[in-house]
Amino acid sequence: MAESTTVETAADWHLRGEWFDVCSCKLPCPCTFAQEPTHGDCLFTLVWQVHEGHYGDTDLAGLGVIAVGEFAGNMWVDDPNATMKLMFYIDAKADADQRYALERIFTGKEGGWPGEFGSLIGTLDRIEYAPITFEVADDLAYWRAEIPGKVDVRVEALTGPTADPSRRVTTANAPGAEVGPGQVATWGVVKRDQAQGFDFSHEYRGGSSKHFPFDWQPHADHSEAGQDAGMESRSHCQCNA
Repeated sequence: MAESTTVETAADWHLRGEWFDVCSCKLPCPCTFAQEPTHGDCLFTLVWQVHEGHYGDTDLAGLGVIAVGEFAGNMWVDDPNATMKLMFYIDAKADADQRYALERIFTGKEGGWPGEFGSLIGTLDRIEYAPITFEVADDLAYWRAEIPGKVDVRVEALTGPTADPSRRVTTANAPGAEVGPGQVATWGVVKRDQAQGFDFSHEYRGGSSKHFPFDWQPHADHSEAGQDAGMESRSHCQCNA
């Protein structure tokens, strides 16, 4: 990943929850292995759901964020030709203080892992507010998110004839985890890939998906925080293939 910019933050914040993507890469997405996208560029929908969180005294639990956009090149190395542009949808049920907090964190202005991710954004098209529905099965059999009339992404867990049906197909120690180090990726098959609002450079078709837990703080040790979150999150994340 490109070197991040230094972000000074006076805010005390912490977010913990779940994330998944629906991207145009071929399954499994090479970005997770710190390689360039399957087709040279990646068109994506990224979904975050905060289960526990705060920004100062502002409670952020139960709020969602969705990004729709695309990037070209390899974001995980010092690629001078790498570019990323996107837009954010922020949960409409957030009040003014919550919207301010989420905008600050997710655009990278408050450091931590989102600061690293935010340093890669070349163009932030806009931020909109919309009702976000998020659902993940307790056993990670499926995950989905929806913004009525704009985003509808649905995924079922990857399986196959030799897979143990009681376990999920996972990757531990992923070299290119979009939520930061130490988390376990659970792979899924895209069933629906509607995403509107962003002007994609060509047709968006979802080809790959994975689910990650996340646990972010402004100055946390990403490796230790990720390992702790992976152990304490849903029990299905302990079933590594």
